[in-house]
Amino acid sequence: MGSKLICVTTRWRRFTDRLAGKTEPEVLFEGLPDHLQVPVRRWVGDVGRQFDVVEEICLRLRLPSTVLSSDRPLFALTQVQSEDEMLFIEIVDAALAILFREDPSPHKLGAFMRSRLGAVLIMGGSAYTITPDGDGLCLRVEETLRRTLDEAIQAAEELQKDAGAHLREAFVAAYGIKPDPSVAYSQAVKAVEAVANPVFLPKELEPTLGKVRSTLDQGRKKYVMAVSDRAGAPAGIDAAVELLNLLWHGQRDRHAGGPTSAPVSQEAAETAVHAAALLVHWVSKGYVRKK
Repeated sequence: MGSKLICVTTRWRRFTDRLAGKTEPEVLFEGLPDHLQVPVRRWVGDVGRQFDVVEEICLRLRLPSTVLSSDRPLFALTQVQSEDEMLFIEIVDAALAILFREDPSPHKLGAFMRSRLGAVLIMGGSAYTITPDGDGLCLRVEETLRRTLDEAIQAAEELQKDAGAHLREAFVAAYGIKPDPSVAYSQAVKAVEAVANPVFLPKELEPTLGKVRSTLDQGRKKYVMAVSDRAGAPAGIDAAVELLNLLWHGQRDRHAGGPTSAPVSQEAAETAVHAAALLVHWVSKGYVRKK
């Protein structure tokens, strides 16, 4: 670990960087670098004031018994050291999960604590941020991509609540501190199905993304996009169909034992999540519609 990721975090820049006219994205830090040690450990100390919270974190992460047997278990937890730089990040992730379970309200103490941690991570240039649901950590992504995802989730939930849930799960599986590319891709497909099936296959008893793709592919002349083409007329749906083709054919682990079956790569999972967010937004907003 100890590697650095390049990503846009905040528009604020230190004075010397502004004087030098630097415009490149900030460097983000994985693990728990020295400048984040005190504020992040202090945050865990504030969340874990009850012994039950410390105990659950220790059990979930299989921490040494010396933590719970200490005269000061909470202090021992905040001082956990390991050659694995991700261990304390996992402690923070577990604490967020417990905090969300105990106090999910966006208007109470739990929300304040999540907001406080989020601000610390941003100001400190951490490679991690809080998940959309607030129940854990995930990798930070470029702000424009994150806004696109948030807008897609909001649009989806106005039409079909399940789509937003699937899209959130896809994002966390792709960008969580323990990514699961297969789950991310599968949830991305389900998110698109949740909004597209009722719109394009309202009478189909067993609708799938594949059937949606076929319906739009074979009925290209029946549908248009909200945007205009070069002649000023409503554009065709070629872009939407090709995006559906990409998402559908790219899921190589849908079935096992075939000549083209293969595990889903991390890059493919991230691509699927972004493609799904765009498709969910288009369909939810009615940007792909009948003539």
